[in-house]
Amino acid sequence: MTAKANSMREQFRQESKKARERIQTTPDGMVGWVIRFLQTDLEALTPSEWTVLAFEVASFVDDLTGRYGGLVATESGWAVEAVPKGTQHERLPSRQEALTIQKSLLAQLEAYWEKAYVGFTFPQLTLIVTAPGAFDEQRGTVVVAAQQKIKEFEYRFAHLLAQSGQYIRRCPECSKIYLAIRCDQLYCHPRCQARVASRKWREARKAEEKKEKRHGAKRRKG
Repeated sequence: MTAKANSMREQFRQESKKARERIQTTPDGMVGWVIRFLQTDLEALTPSEWTVLAFEVASFVDDLTGRYGGLVATESGWAVEAVPKGTQHERLPSRQEALTIQKSLLAQLEAYWEKAYVGFTFPQLTLIVTAPGAFDEQRGTVVVAAQQKIKEFEYRFAHLLAQSGQYIRRCPECSKIYLAIRCDQLYCHPRCQARVASRKWREARKAEEKKEKRHGAKRRKG
């Protein structure tokens, strides 16, 4: 491999490392990053902004550290022109693929909110269960091999949903998707709760004024 190719590969790995660090330091961790991703207008991103996010999308799937549900072994992935041939495992998603992921995850969340459960299907996805000791002395490991990176993303999301789904909600006031900190939390922020309370108070006040006007009109007629 030439010096230029080595340099490009190292640069790719460094950018992937930075992306993993950004995901891990996002408020609420992986779940917080996914929520932010779902609310990003991908088509409005500049090329440089998209490249930054593309590394994060790829790293969300490819990061093997702290994975819930085991390791992921990929069979194919996303293409990036800057990566020389022979390093096909180092790939980035296209903007259209990320849009497909985003729409799929939002549809799954809507189904989860409506029915309290959601089914996932994974064509071209292989789950390999290893015995304890192969990767972990205490328990077995699930290794995932997919021919579609989109499905690996959804697989990771399914595990996150199993862990934190009951706390991923859509604010009924501003429609923002957020991670609740309490089981009884209804709104994403006290501002939204205050707006709703204020609106209800005004509506109640108007109803009371109308009621008083009707009663006053009846007294005058009487």
